[in-house]
Amino acid sequence: MKKRVTMKEIAERLNLSVNAVSLALNDRAGVSEETRRLVLNAAEEMGYLDQSTKYTAAYSNKNICILLEDRFFKDMQFYGRILLGLEEAAKKAGYDLFINSFEKNQEIPACVEQQKVSGLIVVGKIDEEYLKRLKSYSIPVLLLDHESVETPTDCVMTNNVAGAYKLTKYLLDKGYRKIGFFGDLSYTPSIRERFWGYQEAMQQYLKFPSFEEGIAYIRRYSALKNVEDAVIHQDASSLADYYQSLEDKPEALICSNDKMAILMCKALSQCGLKVPEEIGVVGFDDIELSNMVNPRITTMRVDKVLMGKKAMERLLKCMERPKEKVEKLVLDVQLIERDSVREFI
Repeated sequence: MKKRVTMKEIAERLNLSVNAVSLALNDRAGVSEETRRLVLNAAEEMGYLDQSTKYTAAYSNKNICILLEDRFFKDMQFYGRILLGLEEAAKKAGYDLFINSFEKNQEIPACVEQQKVSGLIVVGKIDEEYLKRLKSYSIPVLLLDHESVETPTDCVMTNNVAGAYKLTKYLLDKGYRKIGFFGDLSYTPSIRERFWGYQEAMQQYLKFPSFEEGIAYIRRYSALKNVEDAVIHQDASSLADYYQSLEDKPEALICSNDKMAILMCKALSQCGLKVPEEIGVVGFDDIELSNMVNPRITTMRVDKVLMGKKAMERLLKCMERPKEKVEKLVLDVQLIERDSVREFI
């Protein structure tokens, strides 16, 4: 039989009185917030909380789970800033974060299964069935940078459609007409939304005889599948091959994000083309690296830290008022003009 952990053992480990440990575990006045956190964390590590649902409930009131798919950990220039915003807002409200990743097997995080958190934020894409399983644990769930089409769930999104629309119109106003889109439409909903915004602007401003002719025109200059793998592996040669395989060569390219745009500039160089002298390139997100490369990338700025803060604020509200109606918050984006586009004549 597993030995039971006592308050005295927790007190000895932290060099505190048993009374202070008791006050902290029972969420009573008489100890500082810092001491309370130390006691709860030690109790969790030592297995004390598993012995009593009463103390587990007190512990869960101080913790929030952040969950994102493994592949998104490779995109810390974007998601890292979001996590920073989440952490700042959580700390301000007196919460700690448990950050977990999941793969395609989609296991439920132990902190959720054992009811050691009082809220959950999923960052990025998530499968509908997995979302339903998470929500079955009856804790508030919020989606960040993703929206469920089947399961009503609070979410915080970027205005991808309007951003890509504005970016496309910006290129059209510069004189470009043969504009393509590079992005894997099956990779994330955000990429699909950016494609829809681009497509809408092309249809509206170029005034094709029919919608179908507009689609055909767009696809001649675009690569809409498999290209994200080249970005993940930083394979400029493969991206160059995708460009060379286009039915017609574009005058400008809208890339699904800044990482794609930066690698695209390298790929175009391998094809003997200069950016922006011979072809324009724009990105999306405004990661720090986009302002450090040559040429500096024209892009749409997403306030990633603000996204994290707004998501945490909304989750905390849902935790306080669990019966509130589901809400979708969409944050606007800002055009940032740099060096990868020129006036096209």
